[in-house]
Amino acid sequence: MTPVFTWQRLAIAIAASLSMTAAASPHITVTTSTTQADKPLNADAPAVFALGKNTYQITVDGVDGECQANTPSSAKFNTPIPLGCGTASTFDLTIRFAGDYGFYYQADTRTLRVKREPKKTASTFKRPLPDVQCQQYQGGPVTLQLGDSFAEGTQLKEALSGQVVRVKDHSVTLTPAANSGGLVLLAPVDAPSSAFSYRNANIYFVMVDRFNNGDPSNDHSYGRHQDDAQNIGTFHGGDLQGVIDKLDYIQSLGTDVIWLSPIVEQVHGFVGGGSQGSFPFYAYHGYWSRDFTQVDNNFGDDAVLKTLVDEAHQRGLKVFLDAVVNHPGYATLADLQQDGINVVNDAELPEKWQDWQPDKGQSWHDFHEAIDYKSTHWHQWWGKDWVRAGLPGYDQPGSSDKTLTLAGLPDFKTESDQPVTPPQWLLNNPGTRVEARDNYTVSDYLLEWQTQWVERFGIDGFRVDTVKHVDGEVWRALKSQASAALETWRRQHDKTGEPFWMMGEVWGHRAYRSPYFDQGFDALINFDLQKQMDKGAYCLSEMQDTYQAYADTMAKEADFIPVSYMSSHDTELFFSRFKDASMQRGAANALLLAPGAVQVFYGDEVGRDLGPYGDDFHQGTRSDMIWQRNAMQADLLNHWRKVGQFRQDHPAIGAGKHQAIPQAGAYVFSRQLGEDTVVAAFIGRQADK
Repeated sequence: MTPVFTWQRLAIAIAASLSMTAAASPHITVTTSTTQADKPLNADAPAVFALGKNTYQITVDGVDGECQANTPSSAKFNTPIPLGCGTASTFDLTIRFAGDYGFYYQADTRTLRVKREPKKTASTFKRPLPDVQCQQYQGGPVTLQLGDSFAEGTQLKEALSGQVVRVKDHSVTLTPAANSGGLVLLAPVDAPSSAFSYRNANIYFVMVDRFNNGDPSNDHSYGRHQDDAQNIGTFHGGDLQGVIDKLDYIQSLGTDVIWLSPIVEQVHGFVGGGSQGSFPFYAYHGYWSRDFTQVDNNFGDDAVLKTLVDEAHQRGLKVFLDAVVNHPGYATLADLQQDGINVVNDAELPEKWQDWQPDKGQSWHDFHEAIDYKSTHWHQWWGKDWVRAGLPGYDQPGSSDKTLTLAGLPDFKTESDQPVTPPQWLLNNPGTRVEARDNYTVSDYLLEWQTQWVERFGIDGFRVDTVKHVDGEVWRALKSQASAALETWRRQHDKTGEPFWMMGEVWGHRAYRSPYFDQGFDALINFDLQKQMDKGAYCLSEMQDTYQAYADTMAKEADFIPVSYMSSHDTELFFSRFKDASMQRGAANALLLAPGAVQVFYGDEVGRDLGPYGDDFHQGTRSDMIWQRNAMQADLLNHWRKVGQFRQDHPAIGAGKHQAIPQAGAYVFSRQLGEDTVVAAFIGRQADK
C-alpha cells in the first residue's frame, strides 16, 4: 500500500474556456493539485520552472492566428509540441529528475519544446521586458482630455504630485510626478467622503510566520526545530504580535482588510519537503491543522489575537481568518508520539521522535520507514468515520473533486450524515475547546470550530480554502452560522458593521460569475489578472480590455466580485519575473486600479523576491518580509502608499463604471460610482535617454 503521507500525483486542469477575456499573449501554466505557476511565452527566451520529480499538467493558451493542432496527451523532451490557436492546449509532462526546465516557444510554427536547463537557471533567469509598443513620455507638462467626467471649473488634485488644477474646456494641464511611472490620478479637491465597499476592498494577505517576529520566546513551540541549512520549510518566527507591531504600516498602504494565513494549532512535526525530501517541511503556512479550536503557540494565544483584532478595528481595518474545512494535517512523528497512536516502530527513533534526522544516504522522506501504514491501530488517529485515506479499513480516496485527497492529506468526510465523536487524542489535547456533541456530523463539528472564532473575537470574514473540494451546502451553512456568530459578538460588544464576508479559493477560477457564488460566497479569488500583468505592468493601456470586461461583468452581476492579485503563496511573486523596479511599480498601478477587490501579498509593495525553495518551486514565494529597505524599495513603497490610499478614498475605482476616454498619446479612463468620480491617465513610459 502506498503511504498516505507521500506526495501524490499532480492532477488538475485549468479550464481556459471559462475566461471572460482572451489571453493577451501566449501563456504557459504549470498546475498541480495545490499549486499553479504561470508565465508568458515568447520567442526570445524560455519560460523556466523549477520542477520536482512528478507528473505535471501543462496548459498553453493565448496562441493567436488560424491553426489546428493535434496536441499530444503527454509531452516528449526536445520534441516540438503542436499548439492550437484560439483555444487551450493541455498535456501532461512527467519529470523523472528534479531540476530547472525551460519551455521554448516557436512563434512561426506555433510549437513548444521542453528542455532541461543547466543548474540554477530558474533562480538566476531574468525575463526580458515585454515586446509591447507603448506610448512614451518625453517629460514636461501634458494636457489630458477628461470628457464629461467633471464640470467646467472643477478643481482637481493629482494624488501622486499634489498639484491642484482646474478643468477648462474638458481638460487639464499638469506635469506628472517624478517616479510616477507615467501615472496621473485625478479627483475633485472637495470630493465627499465615500462609504467603504467590499467591491473596492484592498486586502493585505499576511503569511504570519514569514511577516514579523514580535515575540521570539515562542519561536520553537512544541519542540519544532530549524534545519541548520536554508530553513526552506521551517518556522521562521513570525507571529500575531508581529502583525500588531506593523498595523500602522499595513494601514498606510490603503488597506481595508487583513487576511491572516491560518493561525490554528498545526501539526507539531515535519514531513519531507520537495520530491526529493531535501528539507524538513513544517506547517508554518498554516494549512495542516491539528486542532481547529486554538491558536498555534508559534503564533501566540487568545489574548494576543484579541488585541490584534481590537487594534485593527480601531484603525478601521477588518480581519479575515483563513478557513480550512477540507482536510486536517498529516500524522507526523511528533504528533503520533504525543497522542499515543500505536502505529510506530520506535526502536530506531530518538527519545523524542521530533528529533529524528536522516542518516547519510537518507532523505527527510525516510521517517516513513518507522511508521506502519498497514497497522490496524490507525483508528486511534482521525478515524475512518472522519476521513478517507489510504489506510486499512478506511474508505479509499476517490478521483472526484469531493473525494480526492489533496497532496495526500486526509480528506474530511464533510458530506457524511453519520454522527461522529471527536478522536480521544483531540478531546485530550491541552487547551482544546473541542467537545463531544450529540448527533454531530463531521461538518457540524468543523462548522462549530470555525464559527467559534467569529463569536469569540469578532472576526469580519473568511478566506475559504479549497472550495470545490467541499459540497456547496457546507459553505452555505458556514456563511449562515458565521453571520449569526458575528451578529452575536456585535450585540455583546455594542458594535455595528458590514455583514460577514466570505471569499473563496476555487483553483484556476477566472473573472466570471459561476455557480460558486450561489454557495454563500461574496467573492472568489481571480486567477486571471496575474496572467495579464506582464504587459500591463510595462504599459497600463494593455489593461483596457481586462478592465472593461471586469467592470462590465460587475455592473451586470450585482453579486459578482473578483479578488485579483499579482503575487501569491501558491503561484509566483511578480517581482521575481523581472527583478525590475519600474515593472513592479507598473504592476502596482495595474493591480490597484483594477475593478473589483484586490489582494496584495505581503511584500509586493517593496519588491520582495524569492527565498530558497529547493525542488519545490512555490516555497520561494514565502520568503521573509523586508523591513530593512534600500532606496529602490523605499521608492516603491512610497508610490504604493499613494496609489493604495487613492484607491481607498475612492470606491469608484473598484466598484464604479469604467469608461475609456479617447486621448492621443495617452491612456485615459474614468470610474464613476454615485457622486464619486475619478480619472486615471497613463502618459507613457519614460523615454530612454
